[in-house]
Amino acid sequence: MQTHFEHRDVASRLAQLGLEEEKLAQIVKRGYLAFTNCTPNDPPLYPGFSAWATMVRALREYLLPEGWDRCDDNNYSLVINPQGNMAIAVATGDDATGRNDAQPTTKSSKGPSTAEAVISNQVQLDFGFPLIEVPGSTHQASDEEKRMTWILLVHRAQGEVRCELSLPTSMGLDGRVDGWRERIILGAIPTDQGALEITPPSPPDQPDIQVDVKRRA
Repeated sequence: MQTHFEHRDVASRLAQLGLEEEKLAQIVKRGYLAFTNCTPNDPPLYPGFSAWATMVRALREYLLPEGWDRCDDNNYSLVINPQGNMAIAVATGDDATGRNDAQPTTKSSKGPSTAEAVISNQVQLDFGFPLIEVPGSTHQASDEEKRMTWILLVHRAQGEVRCELSLPTSMGLDGRVDGWRERIILGAIPTDQGALEITPPSPPDQPDIQVDVKRRA
């Protein structure tokens, strides 16, 4: 397993993937604020769901203007790069998330879509290249089989939020993702008020609108 945690190494690897650490940190901050803005009057499962949904939305607001695309096939929410060979999902991780001295897992068990993505990652890594369609073969490689799916893994800890962008390759019997080929550990985000200032996403460029004003007769 390859782990990137030095700032320069993290920045370099993210740049190779077309990403920026500060933009990813903004996404995680937005998710944390969504979580903390919930109250005891919300349903028990809502704070975690709200944080996840907010981060998915923020990830798309960051990357869609860069040419990425969204995908919700089988209710598995992803953002996919322009080449179609990389996707990113969002999930909550355990206490080992964002630590280079520990091996993280997802906080909860995952469904068949995550399992398929993990298997596809493992097969491609074992072969050393993405699956391609072989002339004469009866098997047609699907879009899912041609891409590597990464997970933006986030953990809310005491006084900070830890996160990483990692490439999953195995799941345990309990359904949790527990193995990784590559981990890009992002800087921990303090949860004091001053550190949680976020930069709102830039609105898309809009054409100027001219309104003809005529005096009434």
